[in-house]
Amino acid sequence: MSPLMQQLQQHYQAADPQMAGLPFYNALLSVEMAVWHCLDLDLEAGVLITPWCLNLIWRPVDAQVLPEKGEICILALPSGEYEGLVAQAEGVGRFASASLLSDTSALESQEQARALAIEIADLLFAVTTPASADSRADQPDNPGRRALFRRALRG
Repeated sequence: MSPLMQQLQQHYQAADPQMAGLPFYNALLSVEMAVWHCLDLDLEAGVLITPWCLNLIWRPVDAQVLPEKGEICILALPSGEYEGLVAQAEGVGRFASASLLSDTSALESQEQARALAIEIADLLFAVTTPASADSRADQPDNPGRRALFRRALRG
């Protein structure tokens, strides 16, 4: 487990008790960094499960290159560009976060949430290769957020 991944997970675990009273809190879920990638030498990103949301989270190794807390930050991936907000947390520093799913009430278990997070991550972080291009011929190269989730949820 990378130190950054562990710090981010601990940050959200510490926030969990304050979120427990919210109407959209799903007590069947727990905080888990389901997917984490070192995308290159200076960028890490992953999909975080919480009882209140699924988020795409990313941070360059040099967090100071991110805009100030509360400002918009764009993550460019082969699957498209994702807009998030910069946050700052003690022990973590600055990082960016984009909501992938803001209502987790339809998720019935941690296993289901993890499977969804992994499937979404596969779509987000996928790089189309010549071998996989034919199998994706009927799918857009740069899916919008709704199309991405329709594909992940098979809807």
